[in-house]
Amino acid sequence: MRSPRADVSRIVLAAACAFGGEASAFAQDAVDAPVAASAPAADASAPADPRAARIESAVDKLRADPLLSGKHKEHRLRWKDDAKEEPPPRPGDGSWLFEWMRSFARFINDMGRFLLWGIVLVLVALALVSVRHVVQLRAFRRAKAAQAVSHVRDLDVRPESLPDDVGAAAWALWQSGQVPAALSLLYRGALSRMIHRFQVPITASATEGECLELARGRLEATALRYVTQVVRAWEANIYGGRTLSLAMGEALCTGFGQRLDTSAPIGAESGS
Repeated sequence: MRSPRADVSRIVLAAACAFGGEASAFAQDAVDAPVAASAPAADASAPADPRAARIESAVDKLRADPLLSGKHKEHRLRWKDDAKEEPPPRPGDGSWLFEWMRSFARFINDMGRFLLWGIVLVLVALALVSVRHVVQLRAFRRAKAAQAVSHVRDLDVRPESLPDDVGAAAWALWQSGQVPAALSLLYRGALSRMIHRFQVPITASATEGECLELARGRLEATALRYVTQVVRAWEANIYGGRTLSLAMGEALCTGFGQRLDTSAPIGAESGS
C-alpha cells in the first residue's frame, strides 16, 4: 500500500520535469533565432526557385487582365448630330446672312419637292376626271342615239331606210318627174341627219317649224339654211301644190351631201 507522501513526491517530480522541458525549448528557440536571422542573407545569394518565378509571372498576368483589374468599359450607341454645333456669329460679320440664305435655299428645295408631287397628283386627278367625263358623255350619246325616234309623222327617218347617196337618188327621181317623191326623200334625209348626226332632239310628233327651231344652235349657218330651203320647198309642193323648177331641184339635190354630210356639228370638237 502506497503512502500519501510517496504520491506527493511523484507529482512534484513530474511538474519539475515538465517545467524543465519548457525551459530547454525556450533556450533552444533563443539559440536558433540568430541562425534564422542569418538565413535570408544566405538565401538571397542562392539561386531563385523556378516555381516561385512561375508563380510571380502568373500573378503579374492576373493583375494585367482587364477583367480582373476592377475597371469596366461600356460602349453605348447614340445619335450623331447631322450638323456640328457652330459658334454663334459675331455681330458685324456677314456670316449670318449667308447662313440665312442657305437655310432659305434648303427650305425652298424641300418645299419644291412637295409642290412637285402635289402638281403631279392634281394632274393625275384631272386626267382621271376628264376620262370619266368623256366615257360618260359617249355613253350618254350612244344611249340617246338608241332612244332616237325612228319615224317623224309617219316618215321613216332611220339611216338604214335611206340610200347611201340621198342627193343622187333624189335627183334621179326629180329628173324622172317624181318631184314629190324627190322632196320626200330630201326631207326624210334631212330629218335623219339632224337626229342621228347633229343630235337634234326631234320628237315623233314634231312639225316642220318645230324641227327648224330645234335645229338652231345645233347646225352651222350653211347647213341650217339648206334645211330651211328643203322644208320650204316641201311645204310649197306638198301642202301648196306649187310646181318647182328643175334648177331648184338640182340645187337642192346636189347640195344635200355638201351641207349635211361634210359639215361638222357645232361643239363636236370640244365635246369629243
